Amino acid sequence: MPITVMRRARENRLAAIAVAALMLVLVLVLLPTQRAAAHPTGSTGVFLTVRQDAVDVKMQIQKAGFVAATGYDIATEQSELDAISDNLMTFLLHRVHISDEQGALTASVLEKPTFATVNDEDAIETTLRFTADRPLRGALDFTDDFIIDVVPSHQVYVALISDWDDGQIAEGDPKVIGVLGAGVTHLTWERSDTDPLHGLLAVIRLGMLHIAEGTDHLLFLTTLLIVAPSLATRARRGWRWQQPIPVKKTVGRAALTITAFTLGHLITLALVSLGLISFPEKPVEILVALSIAVAAAHALKPLLPRGELLIAGVFGLVHGTAFATTILELNLGFGETLVAIIGFNVGVELAQLIAAVLVLPLLIWLSHARAFGGFRTSVAIAAILAAAAWIGGILTDQDSVLQPVFTGIASYPLVSYLLLVALVAALWYFTRTTASSGRIEVGR
Repeated sequence: MPITVMRRARENRLAAIAVAALMLVLVLVLLPTQRAAAHPTGSTGVFLTVRQDAVDVKMQIQKAGFVAATGYDIATEQSELDAISDNLMTFLLHRVHISDEQGALTASVLEKPTFATVNDEDAIETTLRFTADRPLRGALDFTDDFIIDVVPSHQVYVALISDWDDGQIAEGDPKVIGVLGAGVTHLTWERSDTDPLHGLLAVIRLGMLHIAEGTDHLLFLTTLLIVAPSLATRARRGWRWQQPIPVKKTVGRAALTITAFTLGHLITLALVSLGLISFPEKPVEILVALSIAVAAAHALKPLLPRGELLIAGVFGLVHGTAFATTILELNLGFGETLVAIIGFNVGVELAQLIAAVLVLPLLIWLSHARAFGGFRTSVAIAAILAAAAWIGGILTDQDSVLQPVFTGIASYPLVSYLLLVALVAALWYFTRTTASSGRIEVGR
């Protein structure tokens, strides 16, 4: 075996070992976070969506508490619940109240009661709407003495899903703003200077956080960008990667890839958020993981010249569907949804741009070292393993076996990035090419 080939093989092994060491360090130093349940067993959950002139109140009432408070010892049969539905809603309309600084809001039934399972307990779900014939003003007062007046130990967890004008928009679990019980049946939450602009700014931030904390989206983007400093050239068997290429061309290739991804996810983000199309959640999650595997396969060996553009655009449609889930969970009105689509997409693009600015210079730097091929291969293999772990977790309704790593990276982005910089610097130092080494001049 020629000395040059042996040296490059050693350098590729060095890159693979370095990437594996980085993954091990991340596992050891980064701790996972756990997601809290919506509300603990033995309680009622109340979820508020504040609109410009109304408040939607979704209630999850534990069945045992409902039986204790009303005396209706019903089975978990929808027909039995339907038989007492009118009485139950009349009772709730007299026991639950909302007002702002200008007076009480008018209550009506938005969704009739149905049975559901919440925290492994039987519960009754229903939604009330409290409306005003004017924009809401100032602090909002919430009163609920249903069940509490009969069972004082019962607790009512009141959580805010969204308040657009106040800029209160939280991704994931709603924000708990108060707990009723032990004789307390009333709470007030202050609202700052309300303005629709607050909602726009909040949803831009939400889009940025979605990328920053969404390791699946970041891994997909990184796996696409890792081929930017390389050129797919024809080999005896298909195509192979060669590098480096001029910096200007690398930046241009990266920009086109990000643009293709942006156009793809913007289309489905808008269509799904507006309710024009919909897809089952689990297949979408599997396709997101599959997109990472396809991008990684392309990084291992070019599927076709500039294949990253096609992968970014096609699978961008899938990622946009996943993005839309966040907007749908905010339960916004039509006008607010239109603004949210624009704002969320702006946030996503800002986060992607920041990620590209941080990662692309490192890739360009390392592309001038002999270890770059091994590094690209190692990252691609790690991405395939991560995608497989995600798919396994989705199919079994459990967290991925690599979830501690994913959560840790999202929780400690600065540490993760500094480790990456250190790894790239070490690989470049030990395998850097001489100044006289030529680069590939390309026209593609």
